[in-house]
Amino acid sequence: ATQVTQCANKQIMIYSRCTLRIVTDKQPRMWSALRSWMSYPAPVRETRHVSTVTPFTKEFDVCIVGGGIVGLTTALEILKRYPQKSVCVLEKENHVAAHQTGHNSGVIHAGIYYEPGSLMAHLCVSGARKIYEYCEKFNLPCERIGKLIVAREESEVSILEELNRRGTANGVEGLEILSGSQVKEIEPNVQCVAALHSPNTGITDYAAIARHIAGQIESSGRGAVKTSYEAVKFEPTISNGSPAVCVTGVEPGQIGPTRHVTCKNLITCCGLQSDYVAQKAGGDTTPKVAAFRGTYYQMIPSKKDIVKRNIYPVPGGGGIPVGIHFTPTVNEERGQEMIIGPSAAMAFSREGYKITDLSIKDMFRVILNVGLIKFAFQNPSLSLNEVYKDISKAAFLKEAQRMVPSLELEDTERSFSGVMAQIFHEDGNAAGDFIFERNCLNGTTLHVRNAPTPACTASFAIAEHVTSVAVEDFGWDKVE
Repeated sequence: ATQVTQCANKQIMIYSRCTLRIVTDKQPRMWSALRSWMSYPAPVRETRHVSTVTPFTKEFDVCIVGGGIVGLTTALEILKRYPQKSVCVLEKENHVAAHQTGHNSGVIHAGIYYEPGSLMAHLCVSGARKIYEYCEKFNLPCERIGKLIVAREESEVSILEELNRRGTANGVEGLEILSGSQVKEIEPNVQCVAALHSPNTGITDYAAIARHIAGQIESSGRGAVKTSYEAVKFEPTISNGSPAVCVTGVEPGQIGPTRHVTCKNLITCCGLQSDYVAQKAGGDTTPKVAAFRGTYYQMIPSKKDIVKRNIYPVPGGGGIPVGIHFTPTVNEERGQEMIIGPSAAMAFSREGYKITDLSIKDMFRVILNVGLIKFAFQNPSLSLNEVYKDISKAAFLKEAQRMVPSLELEDTERSFSGVMAQIFHEDGNAAGDFIFERNCLNGTTLHVRNAPTPACTASFAIAEHVTSVAVEDFGWDKVE
């Protein structure tokens, strides 16, 4: 529409879509201009640009809910193993690797801690090798810097010996117990009586790996990664005469519009929301996820060379992660830093990265989580100590100073936080292995219910295992 406004200098400015004329307040010229404008040919209606982007396909052979590294590697493995299958990854956030994959220490674990013969041990050792191979092949950030697990007291040396036995039984190469003086030769700032040296432990950027995998999926011609798609309903249906699942989704925080994807088979790899999504998709009410927030500090730039490799304490009990440690980073977004952490305080929001983040729904989940409540009562000092470390920098860094006494509070600054999913059995013990729930929704669906650390390290090996389970459950031909 034409707009006429009186300017400060009493000029009249006449706007239209097709012309701009400026006239003074002299009437003859004004009316002349108006007559000229009124006789101007009507503008041609603008033609809207039609996008050339291919519309999002709504039917796939396999749909994977969860765009963390486990979901993405599983999608990639299916595409590689089955050249005729189409695969879609649905991710709630607006980018992949938004939660656990993108907010961790970035360590490539060698496979030392896990019970020999367990699935976790096997997948960690195999997965570490595959992570190194993938990073080297595609020039992704990765360094084999090594790791020291330090015994700060004589009573902890026996734990190092047990870890050495476990790691060796799991096939971890190059393990060696060093004396305190031998440690000083390679890490002058570390104080300990002995340490287990793991030369094949490394560091990487798992979010960068996840982003690269997402690109491979989309460039395959048979895969898609759909972000901002929160799956809210899973309904059994029929597609081409066979059982299928319709996944209804919305943009997070919105009621509509709803979108629908249909797939012959569904695999959920939802990390922090694994129990919630599994229940919506025909799964059991247990096991339940407990969320723990891990806070990190980092060394100021002038002090980040305080150590050269991963420095870990001997693991404590109770199933909480292995404790506050030093880790160099090669993160594409955060840069090359020396981080210290994480703590492990109970989170009252599944995706709460600050102590003030609270969710009424998630608080009720905590109260109703029998295994978590038993764990808290069985380990009261541990639970309270982790909360104290989360709010006190001095208490937090005191743990790190036991390994590196020269560390000063002013040498550090706040870094990022992460939230970790943990499963507790009803007796209060932490789940020590991966958990899968099979043959849900009329045999169309497989749920990854528990994939704790070292899930990032083991992700490619987990993907192979999940795909093999899918072959068995879904009756896929081994060669298509």
